[in-house]
Amino acid sequence: MEDKQVLFNNIDKVHTTEMGIDRIKKNLKLDTDDVVE
Repeated sequence: MEDKQVLFNNIDKVHTTEMGIDRIKKNLKLDTDDVVE
């Protein structure tokens, strides 16, 4: 399974800090501020 799909399938289990949010955005090349709700 593609890594992004694994993340999307388990997004409700993700808990992160502000710095972690920045790393997720950078690693997945996301262009949104709301990477984890």
